[in-house]
Amino acid sequence: MEAAAGSDSIHILCIGTDEDAAPRHVRKWLETTPMEGLDLITEFDGALEEGLLRLEEGEVDLLAISASVWYERNAARDTRVATALPRREENHILVADDRPAYLPFKSIILSANRLQRRQLRRYRPDFRVMSPKAFADTVGRAEPPESGLALQAYLEDLRATKVINGYVSERHLFSAADVDARRHALMTDPRQGESVRFLPSPLQGLTLLIGRKAFPTTLSDRIGDFESETAWECEKILLDGIDVELRDRVGMVVRHRQIPSLLKQAEWQKDLLRSTSLLDPDGKLVDTGARIEVLLEAVGRNGTRTLLLERLLKRGAASTAVRLMLVEWDRMLQSVTMEHEEDVRLGAARPAFLDL
Repeated sequence: MEAAAGSDSIHILCIGTDEDAAPRHVRKWLETTPMEGLDLITEFDGALEEGLLRLEEGEVDLLAISASVWYERNAARDTRVATALPRREENHILVADDRPAYLPFKSIILSANRLQRRQLRRYRPDFRVMSPKAFADTVGRAEPPESGLALQAYLEDLRATKVINGYVSERHLFSAADVDARRHALMTDPRQGESVRFLPSPLQGLTLLIGRKAFPTTLSDRIGDFESETAWECEKILLDGIDVELRDRVGMVVRHRQIPSLLKQAEWQKDLLRSTSLLDPDGKLVDTGARIEVLLEAVGRNGTRTLLLERLLKRGAASTAVRLMLVEWDRMLQSVTMEHEEDVRLGAARPAFLDL
């Protein structure tokens, strides 16, 4: 079925099973987003190679797929990212009996994701945070499943039997497993009175709609989400510029922010630099338009040190500004990860500030 400018029908094939986030995000999108004048025909449980073939032959108009999966695919012939769905559930969750701040001293927390392990050590240095494989080796258990619902079931069994105090998972896996337990989002914005934030993994929560190169932009503009498109474009640029070996320990998020929200956050965080950058000497707004906030961090091995780069960008020049931001990031990262040799003036040799 060819989607044309005068057509009111779009055939979407969603790639992935219940172990993937995309089907859940597409269903939520269909439930919550009105599509006046458009008839959306949606299929689920598609395989990527089969989907690309059907897309090429015109049997479907769009493929819905997780951004991380598409990024690893490194595009495909005669396709383009038509648009993106509203970002959902980009933050990982901690499954535990209580919020992280109130868990017992030296709680055992398991996380398959290296970034979340380091962030939790930063949040509570007393936590004993381990990967499932390291924990199994330590206590003499069989090697755990690598990922997906099998790993979710393995971790939940350990938590339910009180072997561990909690584990990190993703919202779609938690929902698919139908677990009867408390979950706590590891939020990007810290609670008032706290300073530690949990930036999500790159591209987390983004679902893309892939079409043929000739797919009409008039249709993609009607069904897509501009903020998520911006997030995909900017996070892809950042991810391309980061060394492959460091990508699993780097957190990032790109999002639109309204000026009043930024000022309110700056007030309770006592961030004078941010508030003055948004106001003129008379206390009036410099610009009332929305800004694009880019947050990029690398967390050290034991969580005690972090390299964080923040930028507020104007919407018209985001991609260029992000490329310039990468240059600054590389310079900062090199400075904090290089060892200090012995010097007559600067003293004895010292290890790098940040151990990645």
